Amino acid sequence: MRLSSFFARVVARPRSWVRAVVGRNRLEAEMEAELACHLEQLTNDLVRAGVAPDEAGRRARVALGALTVTKEGMRASLGLRWWDEFWADLRYAWRLQRKSPGFTVIAAASLALAIGANTTIFSIAKQMLYDRLAVPHPEQLRLFNWMGDKKVAIQRLWGNWDKQDGGVTSSSFSYPVFEQLRRDNRALEDLFAFKGVGRMSATINGNAQVLQGEMVSGNYFAQLGVQPELGRAIQPSDDREGAPAVGMISDGVWQRTFGSSTAVLGRTIKVNMTPVTIVGVTPRGFTGAKSVQSAPDVFLPFSVQPVLMPRGKAGSLLNDTKLWWLNIMGRTKPGVTDAQAQAALDVSLAAAARATQHPEADQTLPHMQLGDGSRGLFMSKGQFAKPIYVLLAVVGLVLLLACANVASLLLARSTARQREISVRMAMGASRGRVLRQVLTESLLLSGIGGVAGFVLAFAGREALPRLLSQPWETDHMSLSFDWRIFAFTAVVTLGAGLLFGMAPAIAATRTEVSSSLKETAQTTTRRRKGLGGKAIVGFQVALSTVLVVGAVLFVRTLINLSYIDPGFRTDHLLLFAVEPPEARYPTPTEIGLHQRIEEKLRGIPGVEAVTLSEVAYISNSMENSDFLPEGQQKEKNKDQSAFNNVVGQGFFETMGIPIVAGRGFNAHDTQTSPKVAVITQGLAQEAFPGMNPIGRHFHAHDNPREGNPGDWIEVVGICADTRYWSLRDNPRPCSTNRLRRGRTCRKALRTRCARG
Repeated sequence: MRLSSFFARVVARPRSWVRAVVGRNRLEAEMEAELACHLEQLTNDLVRAGVAPDEAGRRARVALGALTVTKEGMRASLGLRWWDEFWADLRYAWRLQRKSPGFTVIAAASLALAIGANTTIFSIAKQMLYDRLAVPHPEQLRLFNWMGDKKVAIQRLWGNWDKQDGGVTSSSFSYPVFEQLRRDNRALEDLFAFKGVGRMSATINGNAQVLQGEMVSGNYFAQLGVQPELGRAIQPSDDREGAPAVGMISDGVWQRTFGSSTAVLGRTIKVNMTPVTIVGVTPRGFTGAKSVQSAPDVFLPFSVQPVLMPRGKAGSLLNDTKLWWLNIMGRTKPGVTDAQAQAALDVSLAAAARATQHPEADQTLPHMQLGDGSRGLFMSKGQFAKPIYVLLAVVGLVLLLACANVASLLLARSTARQREISVRMAMGASRGRVLRQVLTESLLLSGIGGVAGFVLAFAGREALPRLLSQPWETDHMSLSFDWRIFAFTAVVTLGAGLLFGMAPAIAATRTEVSSSLKETAQTTTRRRKGLGGKAIVGFQVALSTVLVVGAVLFVRTLINLSYIDPGFRTDHLLLFAVEPPEARYPTPTEIGLHQRIEEKLRGIPGVEAVTLSEVAYISNSMENSDFLPEGQQKEKNKDQSAFNNVVGQGFFETMGIPIVAGRGFNAHDTQTSPKVAVITQGLAQEAFPGMNPIGRHFHAHDNPREGNPGDWIEVVGICADTRYWSLRDNPRPCSTNRLRRGRTCRKALRTRCARG
């Protein structure tokens, strides 16, 4: 009995209310029919009792009472009274807004800009910091990381690394280590690997394109649980030595290049001059396991690496035990904790590193760390978390300022409506009823601003992500507006309406009815406590001051950065990258290609100088190597490295970097001549204190732990210090080497245009 009563209260009554609201016309018709039936039955009963028909009808109507009152009672029993009052208040508020279009436009525009800014920044924060990979059960994914001290036996690294607890940590592993970890794995589901390889040249339908590529293991899509939109996924049989080169393209490439044609399956495209057969199309919204922000254009198995992008002397990284470069993930098993899995995998990693690296006596082995893989590598947290939180705080303050402005406008308008509100209250309206009416007007105004703000944010959803991307990047983050963005906008809109509407609503309910209704009396209110007109104005001034100070500091930071001398000329400088397919231009033929490009560019009118370099300054890119001057030995636990750059002839003249001693590179520095380098003033003072570095030698080998000292490099010049990594960092020691045969790297062309 109690259970059925509880069900009636909790389930049946809300269901009846929903049915009454949705089917309002039907409900009104049923009430009319029911009252008419009661009236007819009561009249018939009176007629049978001997009352005249006309008198019986009159008595029946008197007995039933006023039909309007009866209907109101029936509606109240269903909980429809407050709903009707809300719609009445909303219609009145809409008429009031239409009556003052100028006020409505100004207030709604202020709210739209503030709410739109909050929606845009929140959508970026959600995608960059909180969104998970578009795969089934992403919370089960675990990303493999290793951690080691300064003596860790990792010889070469291609990927991201970071300092942690006095050591280093990275998510890059060698392919042989991945294979051994996969063989020894008992703690997780089958391990899979991937590596974002960046831009790759492609020829599709005879047209050259640049595609973002990602190499994956054969079980990549099966372990992620991703089904292709068309065709089949890459399989383990595709990731074997000698297997035909196949690949999967993204949904974006499929639509853009092939018009979503199903005939794309089996088509052959050339990637880095290598024919690749398309076997499938990834589903829409799939961004791979690396990131949630942008999707690779083409997925390729690791087996094609030696052909598509050869690296090192042998060309293949699949047998290279020295270079740690790919990323590994796995899924958790039921009943196995992360601590148990990490302990088991740590033993396997130590065995794999010991078998492949052959660490020296003073070197240590890396330790396994399992991290959350639901967001991929999640590199955006360290780079963008602080700026995004700052932006969220700023746009939040802007929204508060907009609310304060609208509250001031509403307070000014409420003064003119004091007589109207007094009449309402004199006719019996309660203060709560008036409060609800005024709040409804505020919520309608905020709703208009919220809808306009959401439209503005949706229309400009690509603008800010492009500003956050580097100019040379071909893939940009694409914001997805889902129900969470809509819910955030709705909550912000509702909160803003309550925030700026509360003060005018409270002020309206404190009206003195008697004095307001007097013909000659001035509008008076009770003494206000809390927020009032002066308090809101003071809040506006304080908040505006905070925003202005923040804006001034921001502009000052930009001005200070613009006045920082990077150490080279930035005017009339054009920078672009040339990445020839290594299959067609293997080392050393690529050097000749770049030299021919240099010669062609020098012949263009208006070009003063052209040069090559491996690293672009002030681009968050770097390359470093050991720097051991002659006569010095490698010391334990001491950083004896320097930033390095490999450049072409005329680099210092093109970049406007002065040579303070010795000489720069000239035509005599060729592939067959002795190795030479130019070092910065900072490196000269640090590595050769109290002596002249010109003519001295140093080692700058990439692999100091192999015992191979490399060839001596002679210092032929000293150049002025330049900022290498970013404008915020002080100039660091750097050596610049002459570009020669044997260097396989991405080359950036720099062209100095004539002034004017």
